Amino acid sequence: MQRTAQKACKKSFSRLGWVLIVSQLLMLGVVWAGEQIYALFLVIRYPMATNADISRMLYDSGGALIAGALAGIVPCFALGLTTRVQELPGYFLRQRKCLNWVVVLGSLLLVLGLQNIASLFTIPMELIANQLNASFYSAYESATAVSVTPTMLAYSVLIAPFCEELLYRGFVLQYLKPYGKTFAIVFAAVLFGLMHGNIIQLPMALLCGMLFGYIALEYSLPASILIHALTNFTAEAVSWLSSADEVAAEAVNQALFAFGLVALFLCISKLWRPIVTYARKGYAEKGVIRLLMTSPPIILLITYLVVLTGLSIKPI
Repeated sequence: MQRTAQKACKKSFSRLGWVLIVSQLLMLGVVWAGEQIYALFLVIRYPMATNADISRMLYDSGGALIAGALAGIVPCFALGLTTRVQELPGYFLRQRKCLNWVVVLGSLLLVLGLQNIASLFTIPMELIANQLNASFYSAYESATAVSVTPTMLAYSVLIAPFCEELLYRGFVLQYLKPYGKTFAIVFAAVLFGLMHGNIIQLPMALLCGMLFGYIALEYSLPASILIHALTNFTAEAVSWLSSADEVAAEAVNQALFAFGLVALFLCISKLWRPIVTYARKGYAEKGVIRLLMTSPPIILLITYLVVLTGLSIKPI
């Protein structure tokens, strides 16, 4: 890579890193402020409530999370300034391949299959953590918690898929796509996985994020938002069923597990060569990954996200 191109890459990656850092800070700030305001409201509204009651009501409310998620995407519009404002709707909404119910159902089953495969990675990770007197139990509880309020359900099924796809597949992936499709899909998925700040969700979000990236590039961003929303809705539905009837929920889980693995097996066995060919065409030019991973703001961002994920591992 020529020196001029290297300088351009460094500047581009630095811009991406700082925008994402500001996004994270703004999101955290809005969530914190929202929780403080809501806590004050709860204290006034329920003067006899204990601190534990207030904490529980704060945990069950998704209002601050909704506000934070929406605020977090605002700085990322700076990444779209290379496209004129009047062209932004087409930038996000253009459709390439036709999306139909077969693709939607197949993609959802693939997501379930990827989640099942990813869950296998957590078993040896948990065993290693146990040897170090640590546990993933708290992370697992957080990852599988059911939404008990309308605002939390709205956040999980609507707001989170919209904001996360817009951020990672709309802004990050599109911004990095000129350097290589595969490179952009994988790096956006890595950030997406780490962003959850949960060791249990990390491998699942990483693998599913790559599928969402492919869908966003080859179909459309709204398509990836739809698949993401359906994925979260399925998880919520199973969690609600589990709280009502554990036996029925286990039967549904087993069925989803089986269908997901079958879909994943069929996809890999039938489409392995096209997948490999597609991935090879999108490799980044030599030196690009090094320039990205040595960019100070990118290092700072990834370090923060790794630490955040590590904190989800609690001592026994």
